[in-house]
Amino acid sequence: MESNTVMSDISPVGNTTTDALPLETAQILKTVMATETSKNRAMMLMDKARAEASFDSRQLMHFLYGGEEASNRRQAAFKRVEDALGLSDTKKLPRQYSNLNREGQYLDGLQFGRAMMEDEIKHRHGVFDYHTHQFALIISSPFGHNPLMFGPTLKLQTTPEQRAYWMPLVESGRIVGTYCQTELGHGTFLRGLETTATFDSETDEFVIHSPTVTSTKYWPSALGFSASHAVVMAKLITGGKNYGVHPFMVQLRSLEDYKTLPGIETGDIGLRMGFNSTDMGYATFNQVRIPRMHMLMGNAQVQRDGTYVKAAHEKLSYSTMIYTRDRIIHTVAFQLAQAVVIASRYSIVREQGVGFATDTVQEIPIIAYKSQQYRILSLMSQAYALAFAAKTCTSIYQDVVHRQTKGDHSTLPYGHAITAALKAYATQVAFDGAEDARKCCGGYGFSVLSGFPAIVGTLAPMPTLEGENYVMYQQTARYLLKAATAIKEGRPSAVDKGARYLSDPTQTRCPFSGKEDFLNPANQVQIYRHRAARLTFHAYSLVEKAQKEDLLPYAEAWNKHMLPLVYAARAHIELFVLESFTAQISLCTDTSGSNPVLENLRSLFALTAIENPASPGAMGFVEDGYIAHPQLQTIRAVVHHDLLAKLTPEIIALGDAWGFSDASLGSALGRRDGDVYTTLMEWTRQLPLNVQARAEGGMHRRGYEGVIGPMLRSRL
Repeated sequence: MESNTVMSDISPVGNTTTDALPLETAQILKTVMATETSKNRAMMLMDKARAEASFDSRQLMHFLYGGEEASNRRQAAFKRVEDALGLSDTKKLPRQYSNLNREGQYLDGLQFGRAMMEDEIKHRHGVFDYHTHQFALIISSPFGHNPLMFGPTLKLQTTPEQRAYWMPLVESGRIVGTYCQTELGHGTFLRGLETTATFDSETDEFVIHSPTVTSTKYWPSALGFSASHAVVMAKLITGGKNYGVHPFMVQLRSLEDYKTLPGIETGDIGLRMGFNSTDMGYATFNQVRIPRMHMLMGNAQVQRDGTYVKAAHEKLSYSTMIYTRDRIIHTVAFQLAQAVVIASRYSIVREQGVGFATDTVQEIPIIAYKSQQYRILSLMSQAYALAFAAKTCTSIYQDVVHRQTKGDHSTLPYGHAITAALKAYATQVAFDGAEDARKCCGGYGFSVLSGFPAIVGTLAPMPTLEGENYVMYQQTARYLLKAATAIKEGRPSAVDKGARYLSDPTQTRCPFSGKEDFLNPANQVQIYRHRAARLTFHAYSLVEKAQKEDLLPYAEAWNKHMLPLVYAARAHIELFVLESFTAQISLCTDTSGSNPVLENLRSLFALTAIENPASPGAMGFVEDGYIAHPQLQTIRAVVHHDLLAKLTPEIIALGDAWGFSDASLGSALGRRDGDVYTTLMEWTRQLPLNVQARAEGGMHRRGYEGVIGPMLRSRL
């Protein structure tokens, strides 16, 4: 069907008569009519759009969440937490819009953090291990580091004895942890950290100390007031020698009165663009003593006499980093999906303009406009692409950890390279996409009641959280250059599976021409492989030339050509995302018909990255002449006409498949039932400022008595 005719025909049922019908039938019909007439036009538009889907959204939801049992377990956990927090009645103004001052937001965070933690302790489901009840990264809860970084670090970097002591305390909620790495003056460059942990052999203790202002630990969630303990990353010094940064368990507060222990100063760092529900904080340490055994010794160790025993593998500590980045990737995929679901639902019910008709005044839903279809469906394809890539990434992480338990660290470089670049790619795509989804909703997207400020605000720090994105891409670029070097030196067997495509022969011109050619997943992958391989070897040749001809040291050659290296890493990870999308579709056993829809969505993802001039990296497909102008025009025809027409009727079902409850979206615009305008007014009237003004006769007394009144009287 032509997508620009979507929902243009909504007929009221109120004119139907029941007088001539049998009594029982008439009563049934009257009941149906009463239900129908209780729905406003926006709700009927939503019903009609939802009915156009060709597949069962619940079946796809089960696949997204790992099966029907896991999906149902997740929904039950959300329902319990939403009920506990009083969020189930979505006619009420969501609590996060009532507590907008700094302390109110923190107290709200404590409440929902406690609800999630207690539900996890009771039911052991793992649903809130990395995201909250509203799909923000779990560290927006003051207790979120327990499952995200504090607990995993203790699992991965402790001895069995340490694990047996600490983990029961964490898992039972008897201690609250945080992870202190970033300092006021130091971030991604770990060797630059200044906090020290000096071993005192006389007392068998480490002395934790912040020697400078810039060594202040700054940013960790829960560090201000909530955490009782912290894993503190500090330079280990024993026998007068610096052995580099290692993790140490430091108790911050008394468990009796929760006051900070001697020598420790903590506090909140103030309002941020997002994450204000937690006490992101700072900490300084003034000669704070901890037992030697509070150094996490699962890898490196310090013996009683101060002897340092290095780790069996120098990068064993990367496991926590890889895990955290994997969780971030999952989170941002779902946050992008939230933004797209809100925008798509609003686009169904928001009527504006009459299109190009001249014989009607009936406005049409904005989803009927091709530009709106293109923007929202492109974003929807990116959300699914990130979610499926996250699934693959988790499998890679689990394989790395499994092998490490057997002393095999061979896949660690691959796991590190994938998670570094995917974290960079996913966080930027999600942040940019959520902001564009907000713009798709016009002025209403600017309102806090739309839910967008919360989503965009919590996505904003992700490109710098746990590794600034350009730094992350460079880590993957190093992996790629090592592979390129091995291939150039005739050692292709030294290249692992993640970069093995670099040794495959490529064609100088794209061999595809017809529409069906460009819809073929194998052909799409071939196009992406060509770009990734070409950019990798181009970056390799630039760095090599800078060293050999310009006689630059390697570090300077790298810096000179940093941007081509970043481009290569981004092309590599976008290939990985496309391959993951294709692979995950093949695993989907939904019998209701979602696979063809997902295949079209994958094609939209693959082809918009090629044909959209605003797409980062689009130039890489055409600058060498691999894709010629006629091919580009064919790709655009496939996207603009074929794929948008096929996918627009599926847009609501594709959103429903994410399984977001109205409470988890927190959006008046994203209501599942489409009742946008009623909800907007109900919530607006409940805003504390309006409630207070109504109690004062429709005025703001302090504003009038303090400013408006005196100003007006002075002019009389």
